Amino acid sequence: MKHTQEEKKAYFKKLREDWATNKKMAEGDDKMKAVYKEAGISGVSYWGFVMIKMQMDALGLEGLPCIDAKTFAGWKASGFKVKKGEKSKMHGITWIGSSKDEDEEDEYVFPKQYHLFHKSQVEELK
Repeated sequence: MKHTQEEKKAYFKKLREDWATNKKMAEGDDKMKAVYKEAGISGVSYWGFVMIKMQMDALGLEGLPCIDAKTFAGWKASGFKVKKGEKSKMHGITWIGSSKDEDEEDEYVFPKQYHLFHKSQVEELK
């Protein structure tokens, strides 16, 4: 499916706004900072952790991001499969670096949304 430049701009603007909103909410949350620190999860920023944890809490889902909420590929790599018919309930945002040319030093980042499944939506591979 092809998207217009305006649609792409609107999509990226929305992702940046979502990220900024979640970041602002998380900045003063000492309780969440303690949960993140205690979890000791590497490879996920504090801001990404909070964004996903807030979604899990709002949906009444127990657990921690990266342990109890993973991408389709993440569950597969852990020996699980997403149950048939299940839809992603949460999403995260990651930042992708890019440059127009490998020789150019002008690098920029743009947001990319990814979808997550909770542990209640998967079953062990047989």
